[in-house]
Amino acid sequence: MNPNLSRAQSRTSLAAFNWSVGLRSFYDTTCGGGLFIFVSFALSLGLAKERVGLITSVVSFACLLQVVSIAVVNFIPDKKRFILSVGLCEPLALIVTALATPFLPAGLRLWALGAGIFLAGAAYHLTRPLADDWLASSIPVAIRPGYLAWRFRVINACTIVAMLLAGYVAERIAKSDSFGLGLALAGGGVFGVLSVRALRRAPMPVRSALARVTWKDAREALRVKPFRNYLAGFFVYNIPFLLAIPYYQVFNLKVLHMKESRIAYVAIGYLGVKLLVTGFCGRFIHRHGIRRVLWACGPLYVLFFLAYLFCTPERTWPLFAAWALVGLADAAFSIAAAMALYDSVPETPGRPVYFAIANVLSIGIFCIGGVMAIPILEGLQSAAVQVGPFALGQFHCLYAICFILMIPATCGAAFFPAREKVLE
Repeated sequence: MNPNLSRAQSRTSLAAFNWSVGLRSFYDTTCGGGLFIFVSFALSLGLAKERVGLITSVVSFACLLQVVSIAVVNFIPDKKRFILSVGLCEPLALIVTALATPFLPAGLRLWALGAGIFLAGAAYHLTRPLADDWLASSIPVAIRPGYLAWRFRVINACTIVAMLLAGYVAERIAKSDSFGLGLALAGGGVFGVLSVRALRRAPMPVRSALARVTWKDAREALRVKPFRNYLAGFFVYNIPFLLAIPYYQVFNLKVLHMKESRIAYVAIGYLGVKLLVTGFCGRFIHRHGIRRVLWACGPLYVLFFLAYLFCTPERTWPLFAAWALVGLADAAFSIAAAMALYDSVPETPGRPVYFAIANVLSIGIFCIGGVMAIPILEGLQSAAVQVGPFALGQFHCLYAICFILMIPATCGAAFFPAREKVLE
């Protein structure tokens, strides 16, 4: 199966990665900076709703440490131990931050929150280039589409369970109870610890264990046309999401005044669609190619943002419909983007550099987006636009901007490989 691993080792490795990503789904659902428990925690500490995007920006800014990781790759003798040891620091930093911050003086709480999530993000990003190369090298090329589809099914199924639990717990904690919300975050952090420990039994392929990089590899990476096209396509396609993602839960909690259980039901509908169609999407992409599928996803994303304009506290059904619809698009995009990245990275010892560059772009752009959204929202504070029977407020106008941007952003699909390149 895999030239670097025996058949038995490949099975053990892929199973370990599935256990890890499943447990990680519980951690991300509970502790994700853009999700409702963490947003409620930050708001309870005094963060203004217009500035919630700073959370995403701080976490995204930490991705620059992947450059540091690349600089020290050649000096790490045991790369697996490095990934596991530093990886544990992420959930542990989050747990300490969640439990300690509510007891600090009011003037220090937001600073401590920012420092804590930066340290957690830093630990995560220091391991990413090597960890991503480890995963990519462990998946046999012949089963890549099927394995990625199965991996995303594991993520979706575990996230559904985690979302139900998170909604149930969060709804029983007062919005002003910072310590109660911190306890919920700490509970999620335990799953982060378990997700790292699950990788202990996964063997590391020789190619990843002996990875060595130079700054020349970074220059070479940007000369590889398929990889360069992947970066351009990913950036263009995601432009509207840079503004939108940090404020999904602010919109739900502060504009629509939704209970956490209803927010969880929205997410479960979205994840349920993804779970149902992920296997089909993997086969469809393998048959028809990445570019054609992403062209088809564009109109679904346009409709997704459009639906936000019709949402009010009394009328939330467009939100449920929008997230069910976008579940189909995200299922296809997740697999297509992963396949495009893996196919664009050549088989060289400097592979971690490619993953570092891809991660810095794909995560770093959300740092910029979270910051850019703040002045836009502050400028829209008194916005009141009447479009027929629909009144558009501050956050409705933000999503109207995303709706308009998504139309040209769909052209990012043109940078992704066509079928012939995927199958090479």
